Amino acid sequence: MKYLLLLNNSADEWRAWRGLPANETQKLREEEMPRWNALFEWMGEQGIEATGLELEDPAEARVIRMQDGEPVVTDGPFADTKEVIGGYFVADCKDLDQAIELAQRVPLVDKGSVEIRPLVTS
Repeated sequence: MKYLLLLNNSADEWRAWRGLPANETQKLREEEMPRWNALFEWMGEQGIEATGLELEDPAEARVIRMQDGEPVVTDGPFADTKEVIGGYFVADCKDLDQAIELAQRVPLVDKGSVEIRPLVTS
């Protein structure tokens, strides 16, 4: 069964990272890598196949809506939220329990959250 795991970061932390000089951001990323590498190793041991990516700053997003049959493109998102989607995995897990275990191991879960959504397969 395939699941979408939305990796939700703390909005305050996201903004703080974006305000740092590039060398400090790189240092923070390097400090986090052992935790991510441990996650990827565990996924391999469990036979979990996954694809995923980190997302750009929400300020780079665009929202498309139709108004009176015409597309309207706006900067987005507009939601005032405490969390922002920072990345995602599409993971092929044997069941929901394994997807939950995977989510609990994602390094940012202690600072943000991981939403699990089953993909429609039919």
